[in-house]
Amino acid sequence: MLRPELSNFRIQGGTLGRIGLNALVHEWALRNGGINSQVLADKAIIDRTTIKACPDVRQQTIEALGLSDLASGLAF
Repeated sequence: MLRPELSNFRIQGGTLGRIGLNALVHEWALRNGGINSQVLADKAIIDRTTIKACPDVRQQTIEALGLSDLASGLAF
């Protein structure tokens, strides 16, 4: 879900891009059995999951949004 948004994140930058990241994480959580409560309790789950599934896309997203990790970009 992140890969198609990379160009948008690069264009939008950190502020607007983080809004998009949050929307994607909510959608991802809903698609994966409604795990929003898990993400709320443990934001780092998004980093652990993307490190395993798509580390290159994770790193590109972090760089595009100017984050230290994906969890730090989550507002919820």
